Amino acid sequence: MTHGKTIMRIPKYIHITKSKKETKESFAKIIEAERSQKLLIVTSAVAGKSTEWLCDFLLAKNRKSKKLLFKKNDEKVPGKVTERLEDDSFDLCVGIGGGKILDIAKYASFKQKVKFISFPTQLSHDGIASPVTVIKEGKHWSESRKAVSPYAVIVDLTTVGNSPTESLLSGIADLTANLFASMDAEKYKDRNKKEYNTVAVSIARTAALLVFPHFSNLAIKNISEKDLKQLAWGLILSGIAMSIAGNSSPASGAEHKISHSIDYFFPSSIPHGFKVSLGNVISAFLHKKYRKEIVKFNLSLGLPVISEDIGIERQELVKVVLHARKIRTGRYTIIEETRLKEKDVLKLFEEVEQMRKKVKA
Repeated sequence: MTHGKTIMRIPKYIHITKSKKETKESFAKIIEAERSQKLLIVTSAVAGKSTEWLCDFLLAKNRKSKKLLFKKNDEKVPGKVTERLEDDSFDLCVGIGGGKILDIAKYASFKQKVKFISFPTQLSHDGIASPVTVIKEGKHWSESRKAVSPYAVIVDLTTVGNSPTESLLSGIADLTANLFASMDAEKYKDRNKKEYNTVAVSIARTAALLVFPHFSNLAIKNISEKDLKQLAWGLILSGIAMSIAGNSSPASGAEHKISHSIDYFFPSSIPHGFKVSLGNVISAFLHKKYRKEIVKFNLSLGLPVISEDIGIERQELVKVVLHARKIRTGRYTIIEETRLKEKDVLKLFEEVEQMRKKVKA
């Protein structure tokens, strides 16, 4: 396994379960099939509390297994997981938690060539099955790093169904972004020849359509098992699309550049999907497609439409959008194509505001 090369691998096992019993059975089957002798569980204090039943089961399954529980996430955590995997010769690593814990466990597993099992406690973004990780580099800044997709993904619908509403909304927004990212990928494929893959883009777009636009009628606080399953499959397919492409372009275009630009100027605890959601709106208006649909979609679910929805002044968001072209400069999107100036961004924001008022009327 060479870290400098693109590695395409999709999950060998994908299990979507409905109960603790089914989840335990799924883990047991994978552990037995892979003849695992020693696994490392990586989790957080919050996730570890709600999934203690699973940790206990895995530890009892193999007495040589160990658990790493982190009370806080800082730039030292990835190194600690990598060292533990290296020192103790584990043959499986199980990440249990939200996006940050999964990314840390996935990246450490990749570096140490250990098979990784992803068990998300939230459906907040497509990192649950993707080859991309976001690793904390300092107090406020994180960076994307390539890894490989998880060897297995197990989604327990009861567990993710009990997660905060905010995390589900974030996942819906992140998945919807595929629609606009795929537009960028398709429209500018001649500019992004090294990144473009027809199959990957088609899968990413199809995944987005599992939630957009019909999830606008969703009662998010009483989400059904069927809708949770749709979201789970969409996020998994999104991760698979990235693995096929060998990069994140099928699921990350102008809208994600805007999200990362928000991070640059306003490092905060705003959920990733909420920042992407704002990027979705801007991308729709730049592409001049799905403008009414995305505004209606976001308003109905309680996702951001304008800058004030995430506590940023309009003039500040102008700065964010103009800076976005400086992020991931090797990826050409609608932002680079339109060569926006301040007056253009302000005009676009006015169009968004008018559409928002029209939809709300």
